Amino acid sequence: MKATELSVDISNPEEEIVEKAASLLLSGGVVLYPSDTVYGILCRADKRDSVKRLAKIKGYVRQRPFILLVDSVVMARTIADCSDPEVIGIMECRWPGKLTLVLPASEECPEWVCGDEHTVALRYPADKLSNLVIGNCGMPLVSTSANSAGENSYFNVKDIPGYIKDKVDLIVDAGILPPSSPSTILRLLRGRS
Repeated sequence: MKATELSVDISNPEEEIVEKAASLLLSGGVVLYPSDTVYGILCRADKRDSVKRLAKIKGYVRQRPFILLVDSVVMARTIADCSDPEVIGIMECRWPGKLTLVLPASEECPEWVCGDEHTVALRYPADKLSNLVIGNCGMPLVSTSANSAGENSYFNVKDIPGYIKDKVDLIVDAGILPPSSPSTILRLLRGRS
């Protein structure tokens, strides 16, 4: 079945688009959307089948960790060990923004989104659309660029190959995104190598 396509103003997203995306995600769906860096793909972090589906769209043949999006330090604490005051200080200073933090995963973090040594990569994006969708879902979401492994990222929905667009449930189109650098990744694993 062909994905529904909706146009959005990324700086002032319509409530019905946010609700439609959140509803699809909560039901286990996969959404192609404009992030604060490039076009990406979202799914629920706590649904293994959704994460497997997203990995298949990317062309991954084995399990691998993904970045999880949160909408607050409070949400980050639900899936990561944020007990280190320096970690909280970095979060409060640098979030929201293009900073991904790799932290020890909490016991509640789904193992299928964890990296080596039971770590989890978290980012609190700065754009309004992402935060509204995360907030409406009320849980962390897996996010990855809307491309196959090894390919360039896309700043325009029209450039994304059909074999990716045909596998998602909803396409949220914000037109051409401004060129952007990727998220910086910072590992904060005190006492780990």
